[in-house]
Amino acid sequence: MKTTNGTMYIGQYTHSFDSKNRLFLPSRFRTRSALFVLTRGLEECLYLYDTAAWQKVIIKLEELSLPDKIEERAFKRALLSGANEVVPDNQGRILLPQNLIEYAAIGKEVMIIGVGNRLEIWDSKRWEKYFREKADTSFRNMAAKLEI
Repeated sequence: MKTTNGTMYIGQYTHSFDSKNRLFLPSRFRTRSALFVLTRGLEECLYLYDTAAWQKVIIKLEELSLPDKIEERAFKRALLSGANEVVPDNQGRILLPQNLIEYAAIGKEVMIIGVGNRLEIWDSKRWEKYFREKADTSFRNMAAKLEI
């Protein structure tokens, strides 16, 4: 199964990162791209895009035309200033920059979530809380409406 950019990221994986801020990516994701872009996500997680998906984000940003230009510039600055190109090493680890670790309040254990066109990296405890308080309820409501 693939999205419009050719890649479908699904699943949930628990991993730790080491004292050098390196995070192990599951092998099923590493083989899809040699280069990823890691940036701030919403709800205080991190977004990890392969290059094809990131290119679509850039195109959307170029086409973005909000009535409030100050808000538009602020959004672009927040997203792009936090972006980092990351390449998995021979052991499949990527380096998480300290500023992004702090942004997402990542502790020792992380949850890697596949959400279609990207991966999300969450602090495990924050993910559990978010899922319990928001995502699970939303899932139940939407599943009933969509009849899935």
